[in-house]
Amino acid sequence: MTAALAVLTLGSGTILQIHAANDVSSVGQTAAPTTATAAGTKLTATRASGNQQNYRVAYTGTRDQSATFQKKTYGSTSTAASQVANVGHTNGATVKLNSATTAVVQGTMGHTYVHWNKGDWSVTAVTNNADTTGTPAQFAKQVNRQLTRASLPSQAKTGAITVYSQDDDDQTNSVTWQQGKQVYQVSGTTAAATVKVAQNADN
Repeated sequence: MTAALAVLTLGSGTILQIHAANDVSSVGQTAAPTTATAAGTKLTATRASGNQQNYRVAYTGTRDQSATFQKKTYGSTSTAASQVANVGHTNGATVKLNSATTAVVQGTMGHTYVHWNKGDWSVTAVTNNADTTGTPAQFAKQVNRQLTRASLPSQAKTGAITVYSQDDDDQTNSVTWQQGKQVYQVSGTTAAATVKVAQNADN
């Protein structure tokens, strides 16, 4: 009876230990960076939760900016890939972002969308037509310069970036990529800092 109980306790203990080891409680247990700094905004990881298959890291930053880094695991690589809204090549009026990159410009519902592809990534820079701080092309060139200066996650099979010229408290800026059965997504209130979190990721 005692021996059986000991085995049962050992078995339960082992399961609990495995479960505990699988939990995520600090950013160091994830692919998320501890900090990211871009365009005057510094984001610092403040909280991590979940497990190794599905976790979330929260960031706070200067000037009340914020971001989140999430990992989700799906049942197959095809299901994971379908979660990434990679736009692919589009047609329309074009604008040169630099000597090597040409983007397509489209306008709808009071916004201008500048879209281009960078390897396996699609990039969309969105400008509110009421924004007087710069033109859609200027914002797109700024985003492209940042993407040129530092690499995106190298293990990504496909990825999508959507960023906005104006800051947004709802964390509408996003960088999403697929890696096998996993999908990673960074969402943030500012374009440059959101992209920088993804660029600093450990994958």
